[in-house]
Amino acid sequence: MKTYFSLKIGLTFGLASVLMFTSCQNDEISEASLLDEEKVQELTADAEESDPTLRINTSVLFPTSACLFGKCNDDWAIQLGKAAVALDCENVLQPQMLRLTDKVIAPYGSLDKTSAEYTITKDQFVFLSPAFFFNNYPCPAEYEWEPADGQSLEEFLKEYAKEIMDAVEKLEVYFDGIEVEDINEYRLSTDLFYFTGNPELKECYDACIQGSSQPGLIDGYFMMFKKMKFGKHDIVIKGEVPSIGLVFEIKIILNVVK
Repeated sequence: MKTYFSLKIGLTFGLASVLMFTSCQNDEISEASLLDEEKVQELTADAEESDPTLRINTSVLFPTSACLFGKCNDDWAIQLGKAAVALDCENVLQPQMLRLTDKVIAPYGSLDKTSAEYTITKDQFVFLSPAFFFNNYPCPAEYEWEPADGQSLEEFLKEYAKEIMDAVEKLEVYFDGIEVEDINEYRLSTDLFYFTGNPELKECYDACIQGSSQPGLIDGYFMMFKKMKFGKHDIVIKGEVPSIGLVFEIKIILNVVK
């Protein structure tokens, strides 16, 4: 079976002063009920008073069921994962800001990097993953990486991804010194999806990256912040992986400008 441990971390956040959201579980999601870019531009601080039907979330984070620009957290998690495995060997573990769309960005790096600083604009949303694992198939034959008899590929990949993420303990996220509560509410596992990674990564990062279309899925913690006030803000992420003797603390500084 796979014997390597590769825990990827996507660090992101972004705040919005007033936003409308809808549940991913709603079977009757209408175009008007989803948060789109045009609506974001129209919403103002007095939106709740002028239109009481709007659901205003005053915390720094969207609820886990919220959908931004028609995508829920699992969709953004997939987009983040695909962006990560499209990087080359020189950059795949380096702190950087990944652009998921013109409006949604994601600071990204590895667990052994301790700090990073970025400048973002007031119009950008940031998607934060304190820790995630991207599991994929197939792998070289010597890994003996195959589902058990009667086990689906999705069940197989989910089982191993869960095992890896369950190894992350004491995970904490702080925004400007205030801890995000109920961190486990932000954990998710995506459905199986197809991606094409950079074939170069097979030599330096993940031997199972094929460089052509292949299935994978993601398990991890994901949260969408709202737009941020002008000025400097910080995110601190702490955690442990006792099974490999890893204790990490990462500080992300964001300078928000016009």
